[in-house]
Amino acid sequence: MAATLLAPEIIWFNPSESYFENPLNMLSEVNNSSKGCGLLGAHYGFDEQNSSVGVWVMVWKTLEEHQSFMEHESYVDFALPVMEAMVGSGEITQVLLSDETDFLQAIASPVTQFIYITLRPRHDRSYELAPLVEKLKSEMAQVPGCHGSSWGPSVEHDDMYVGVAGWRCISDRDRAVKDSLAPTIAQIREIGSIELKYARLQLHEIS
Repeated sequence: MAATLLAPEIIWFNPSESYFENPLNMLSEVNNSSKGCGLLGAHYGFDEQNSSVGVWVMVWKTLEEHQSFMEHESYVDFALPVMEAMVGSGEITQVLLSDETDFLQAIASPVTQFIYITLRPRHDRSYELAPLVEKLKSEMAQVPGCHGSSWGPSVEHDDMYVGVAGWRCISDRDRAVKDSLAPTIAQIREIGSIELKYARLQLHEIS
């Protein structure tokens, strides 16, 4: 089943001076070093709430192709420019997604929202959280200004679910969470904590 799932990697990081000056240099190196290795696209931007923090969304075709590339000797040519663009280590989360269309709409939206839900102890991701996430996704599809959302489990964290949602503007999201989405969000908060981040992403075309 996992082989059919998109596996985007979301990376929040402190950018180096050279990256601030020209992010396309690094992204071009990433592009050139990952041809034929499963990278479908690289999206980049900055945290809307803290412009000193950068974000990349590396869209891998499958988790297996990404992991296979990481084990190949050529991976160093991909990893080095990534590390040089960062100051310190980044915050990396890889997600398994089945709804590729909704995901691509979300990251192409004017504002992309990243939703990290971490379960409290003694709660189950599959049986308790997943049904609530499906309910929230269906409700979001009816919200004016929401351009779709895609959700999936974190690869690194067994207690985490991640959502990527697209919005026309943050004020549309603010209205929705106070209105139609409020009851379901309250149910999710009963079993887990929610962290939100926002960015305006640009796509670096993979040639």
